[in-house]
Amino acid sequence: MRGKGRVTIQFGCCYNYAVDKSGNPPGILREEEVDPLPPLFKQMIKRMVKWHVLPTMCVPNSCIVNIYNEGDCIPPHIDHHDFLRPFCTVSFLTQCNILFGSSLKIVSPGEFSGPVSIPLPVGSVLILNSNGADIAKHCVPAVPGKRISITFRRMDESKLPYNFLPDPELSRIKPFIVSPSSAPQGHHQKPVINSSFVKAIVQQNQHRNDQAIKDKPDLEATKTTKNDSFLCGNDDFPPLGKASKGASR
Repeated sequence: MRGKGRVTIQFGCCYNYAVDKSGNPPGILREEEVDPLPPLFKQMIKRMVKWHVLPTMCVPNSCIVNIYNEGDCIPPHIDHHDFLRPFCTVSFLTQCNILFGSSLKIVSPGEFSGPVSIPLPVGSVLILNSNGADIAKHCVPAVPGKRISITFRRMDESKLPYNFLPDPELSRIKPFIVSPSSAPQGHHQKPVINSSFVKAIVQQNQHRNDQAIKDKPDLEATKTTKNDSFLCGNDDFPPLGKASKGASR
């Protein structure tokens, strides 16, 4: 059936979407033991905090991976307050739209209507905060193709699972310091991460991989990923506004 839902994978905590058969209400199930955040996801969190996309006072310690097939959706809802604000969603594979509104209507299975529709391009990061997270509901209509999203959230301290252990890697993240010279004259503000900047980095890493394959065609494909600083865990990413050594301009 169109709009049948999606598959989810949870890390950091087990979140209950509705009252379950044991009578547990929606929210974090504190007695459940869940795998911690994988290294790749922690790398994503580090990047977003360093780029000032997420604030240091709300570093995520849990996430939900949503895996959609064509036609899958998320119905209108407001994220539970067991999770602090802001939180964010990273989108992959296929662009889709997300709807916002204080009252969203269900037109038919997988089809919704609302006053505001925002596109979620592949590789984009959507930050939800303030009224956008607490008053307006949001939903994802039936997606046009295979899609994966990762929603990163920080748990309320009073709702942490009983066996939860804080990750020391995520407690020492510091955002890049932007020098006044890199900001517009008369303004000393946080940098804005735009899609062209992210696209340039992706293209740069892709160029490195393509060059490695061209230079050494006999190497296994898995070995070429060593040139990708994101996958190999290299964290010496250049601050915003500064090009890395050897990067083309």
